[in-house]
Amino acid sequence: MSLVQASDIINLLKKKLGLDDEFFTITKVWHKEVGIDGLDIVSYRNGIIFAQTQSSVASFEFNLRKKEIIKKLNQYVGKVVVKNIKVKIE
Repeated sequence: MSLVQASDIINLLKKKLGLDDEFFTITKVWHKEVGIDGLDIVSYRNGIIFAQTQSSVASFEFNLRKKEIIKKLNQYVGKVVVKNIKVKIE
């Protein structure tokens, strides 16, 4: 039986959950760049951010600025990683 380093396991889990360095950068700047109260990231998979809000007004405002927000988030990361953002009203 061979031993596996804990860091290898953690990196594998982060990759499976979509929690890579780009995701952490995105979450750090999300509220600063989005600027919409009550719109929060729920998950991130395959270049898609899943966000949710309780406000239809917040969802509408986001949809008006969606392309601009995706562009700014990708600028922070330094490459195109965010392809889409889907917002769900809860």
